[in-house]
Parts: sequence; structure tokens; C-alpha cells
Amino acid sequence: MRKTALVAALLLLAVAASAQVPKLGAGVFGGLSIPLAQDDQASGTVFGLRGRLSLAGSLAVEGQIGFAKWGQADPVDGITLPDGSKVTQLGVNGILGGGAGPGFKPMFIIGFGSYKIKNDDTGYDESRMGYSGGLGFGIGLGPKFGLDVRAEALVIPLDGGGSKKAVNGTAGLMLYF
Repeated sequence: MRKTALVAALLLLAVAASAQVPKLGAGVFGGLSIPLAQDDQASGTVFGLRGRLSLAGSLAVEGQIGFAKWGQADPVDGITLPDGSKVTQLGVNGILGGGAGPGFKPMFIIGFGSYKIKNDDTGYDESRMGYSGGLGFGIGLGPKFGLDVRAEALVIPLDGGGSKKAVNGTAGLMLYF
């Protein structure tokens, strides 16, 4: 009886331990970046890489590097505006939801990072800390692959009380290890 109880306890411990093993994921994403309240910028593209560490249940931490290119705004009163800015982001996101496995999984995203904004036409070249938040969902394409679809708002505070704001709509593929 003791052997059976010991074997059962070890099996339960092994199952519990395997359920808590962190899952790693890596992926790519791309989409549309839409500047908000900025007459000197137009919509552009965004793409990048993500690495995810699932901690417990539906909680995950994600590092990402992203590259956005905002477009040139339409001329105002016949005056051509400068070309759009380039934005490079290196950040960390906290995610509630999403993850590996089949099915539809909603997610909430909150993050912060370093944003480098550069415009060759105007000479503007600044790095600032900013933050982001958004909603999305994951669709499991099997135990190892997933599709992430997200809408995230980002705010980059500037000196003097202003800020750069944008909404990024992205889709990406994740591979889980």
C-alpha cells in the first residue's frame, strides 16, 4: 500500500510540475501604424520580433523589438511636409491571456519600452521612454504554432508636455517550444 501511495504521489507531483513548466515562444509580426493627433505624419508600417515566456497559467512576459515607418502627410496650403519619422522600439510587455495550444484566446497587453524617433528631413533624433496597452487574441494552430492579432496604443512623452501617439494593428506568428 505504501509503494502504491508513493508511486501515485510521485506521478501527481510530475504532472503538477509539468503543468507549471514555463513555455517559451518566439515570433514575428507586421501591420499598420497609425499616428494620432499628428498632422505632420501619416499612417505607415510596423514589423518586428517577439520573444515570450509564459509564467503561470495565462500570465506571460514578452520582449519585443519593433520598427515603424510613418508616412509623409499630405501637403498643407501647397506646402510639402517632411517625410515621415522612423520609430524603433525595444520594450517589455506583460500579457494576460493568449498562449500556446489550440483555440481562441483573448489577451490584454500592457508594456513599456525605449522608443527612438528619427526624422532625417527635420533632423529630429530622440530616444524616450514610453508605454503601451491594448487588446488582442491568439488562435492556436496546433500545440506549437499560434497566430496573434493585436491593437495596441502607444504613448511616447516628450519634453515640454507633448507626446507622440500611435495605434498599431498587427498580426503575427508565434512558435512555442
